Amino acid sequence: MLIRLSESNFWTRGGDMSSSIETDFQFSIKGGRLEDFKAFVTTMIEVTKLREPDTLVYEWYINEDGTECHLLEKFKESEAFLTHLGNVGHMFDTLFSLADMTRAKIYGSPSDELKKSLDPLGVEYFYAFNGVTR
Repeated sequence: MLIRLSESNFWTRGGDMSSSIETDFQFSIKGGRLEDFKAFVTTMIEVTKLREPDTLVYEWYINEDGTECHLLEKFKESEAFLTHLGNVGHMFDTLFSLADMTRAKIYGSPSDELKKSLDPLGVEYFYAFNGVTR
C-alpha cells in the first residue's frame, strides 16, 4: 500500500511532524586532549542530567581511536533546547579548546528564537517531510 502525503497539508502544518528537536554535532578531538575532553564532557552531562528534564537524549559517541566524537541530543521542544543552551553555553569555549566542531546538524522545526541562538555555530537545518515515529 502506498500512502501519499498531500504537500499542501504537510506544509500547512509547517513541516513539523513533532515538536521535538534532534541534533548531531560532530567534533574532531585535538591531539593529546582526549582525557581532558572526556572529563569535560562528563561535567556537561552532569549539568544536563540535573537541570534539564526536557532534554530527552544527551549522548556522546567516540570512534575507536579517540579522534572523533558525535553528540546526539533530543529535546522535547525548542524551549527545552534554549534551556540547555542557557545551562551549558558558557562551557563552549572550554569545549572548543579541546575539540573542533566539524559539523552541526539540527533535525526538526526549531523556533525562530532557537535558530537565532544556533546560527552562530554554522548549523545545517533538516526539516521532517515524511516518516514514522512510535
